[in-house]
Amino acid sequence: MRQRAVRGYDALRGAWEDLVAVHPPARPLAESAARHEAGPDGCPPVRAKEEHLLQPPAQAVARRAVAGDPHFGRAFLTTDPVARFARDHAAARQVALRTAIAGHAPLTLDGRRRDGGGEGYGKWADDQLDHLDPEAVVVDVLCHC
Repeated sequence: MRQRAVRGYDALRGAWEDLVAVHPPARPLAESAARHEAGPDGCPPVRAKEEHLLQPPAQAVARRAVAGDPHFGRAFLTTDPVARFARDHAAARQVALRTAIAGHAPLTLDGRRRDGGGEGYGKWADDQLDHLDPEAVVVDVLCHC
C-alpha cells in the first residue's frame, strides 16, 4: 500500500509538472487576495479565489478532472491544485508514504480491529506494519456494506 501510494503521488506530481510546463506559471492565492485587497473598493475573498482558480493551470486541471483523467480525479474540482503542488515534492511524497495505511481499519494478527483516525492512530498503524515479520502478507480489502 505504501509503494502504491508513493507511485500514485509520483504519477500525479509528474502529470502536474507536464501540465504546468505548457502554461504560464500559476500564482499563489495569497497574491490574488493581496491584489484585490489593495484595490480602491477592496474585494471579497470569494472573488480573489475565483480569479486565482481561473489561471490556466487550474483550469486545465479542472477540465481534466471533468474528462475523467486518471491523475486528476473529481476531487480536484474542489481542491486548489496550485496550493496542493506548491508543497515541497519530497515532503509531500513522505506524507503519501506515511499516510498510505492510516485511513484504513486494520485487523491485527491477534484479531483486534482498530478504526482509522484518532490521536496517535497513524503512528500506531505504522508501528504495526514496521514490526511485522518480513514474510508477513498484508491484505488490503475494500468492503462495502
